[in-house]
Amino acid sequence: MSRKRILFVDDEPSIRLTLPAILQENGFEVTTASSVSEAMSEISRSRFDALLSDLNIGENGDGFVVVSAMRRSQPECVTMILTGYPGFETAVQGIRNQVDDYLTKPADIDALVNSLNQKLALKNARPF
Repeated sequence: MSRKRILFVDDEPSIRLTLPAILQENGFEVTTASSVSEAMSEISRSRFDALLSDLNIGENGDGFVVVSAMRRSQPECVTMILTGYPGFETAVQGIRNQVDDYLTKPADIDALVNSLNQKLALKNARPF
């Protein structure tokens, strides 16, 4: 079985170094982006099974811009928001943007990997 491809978007260099390595150890192929524009380029250039995006990449809430772009370009892609600043309003916005999961930082790695695997299995089980 091929490794599932994840686009990970976060503006914090330390997180871009550590989390992708952990995800790779758990069997995922990870591409990173540090900005909305980098993420948009990756979305137009490559296919992904999942998007894991920080909520506030450069501006408050701009992770939803990336989610919306992915939904338009690759509607079958699992989309997840990761934030250090959870709030009711952004959780509701996540629902409106059809985000598959909304996780808080620091991420519980086991929960993150389990959620990714579950969401990907559900997407793969759906008939097209």
